[in-house]
Amino acid sequence: MVKIGERSPGDSGPPQPGLAFEVNNDLQVSAEYLSSFSGLEEILNDVRLINAFQFYDRQAVLHKGRFQRIGLWSLVFATVTLMTAAIGALSSSPLTLRLGVWGVVLDGGSAVAIVLVFWNRVARHRALWCQAVFCRERLRQWHFQLFLDGELVRRLMSERDQAKGELDKRWGELQQNLRDGYGMMTAFIHHGSHESDIVHKVTPYDDPKVGNLVLDAMWTLRVEHQLRLSQRRIEPVGEQAGLTLDERARFSEAVAVTSFAGAVLVGASGLLLSLYHNLPVLGQLSWDFVAVNRIVGGSALILAVMSAASRAYRAGYTLPGELDSYKEYADRTREVEAAFRSAESLLERFRQMEKLETEAAAELRRFLRMKMQATFVF
Repeated sequence: MVKIGERSPGDSGPPQPGLAFEVNNDLQVSAEYLSSFSGLEEILNDVRLINAFQFYDRQAVLHKGRFQRIGLWSLVFATVTLMTAAIGALSSSPLTLRLGVWGVVLDGGSAVAIVLVFWNRVARHRALWCQAVFCRERLRQWHFQLFLDGELVRRLMSERDQAKGELDKRWGELQQNLRDGYGMMTAFIHHGSHESDIVHKVTPYDDPKVGNLVLDAMWTLRVEHQLRLSQRRIEPVGEQAGLTLDERARFSEAVAVTSFAGAVLVGASGLLLSLYHNLPVLGQLSWDFVAVNRIVGGSALILAVMSAASRAYRAGYTLPGELDSYKEYADRTREVEAAFRSAESLLERFRQMEKLETEAAAELRRFLRMKMQATFVF
């Protein structure tokens, strides 16, 4: 039994896998795993590709964070100004006049929102985020699609010095194309085809032993990893920091629908007040009609602003489109998994791997189309 203040035996020794939050371990393969695939170690652990991948990943995280933070703050400032005007409609005089200097600050929220929107656009955070994601994921696809070229993989395993020239040539072509990142991305989005999605030649494995060895590696690193990744993204209840996509989508939709419905109902109550006020046969109101009507109108406006802000939030974070896209990709990946398990021949299993690569490219295309339209205010 470990006493309070003493170290548990489990606290000593090197850290073990399973607890850290990792998302790219399909490329950053452990040494223990590599040791099981003799001859494939250098192909699975491509250092130059991993270095380039990590650069684009850092850029994607950086620009995503800036785009969403600036966009969210622009939405907050715009909403505060609109809510101030709506609350002011409840009283006989504008709220900003009664708050003095603070009223001027609240009125300036819209100006700040406009500045932030233009700052976001000029800095091109959204476009740079999408470009970085495109370059990063095409590197990942280039890496795994290499294993569809059975002839080159065989040569890299048996005569690496001679085959490395062909691999270097393909790497150089990829690097040159990535220099035109935005143009390459837009061509990928709008003119996608199977020929452009699959960047390596697809050739069969003459040696079944080599083919099965590659499939064993791809099963863990590609199929199972993609299934787990998509499942983590659509998990309805998450324990990581922040709300999951499903929670954010449901909550924002509930706020948008409920507040708009409330605005409509409150507005309808204003009609009843007008009828009672203008048709004496229905009776007389004991309340101050002007004051009550002002409260009804202001309340409807507050609810309408809440609904609009929630829908702008959903547009900025592309909800529920992002969640639906991940669900669709997870379903298609499971279909490939089932077909792969039932395939009887080596050739058919590699056809399913090719289909998985096509689905990965299609998912990237859907993601980029969606995120290039993301906007918080305008």
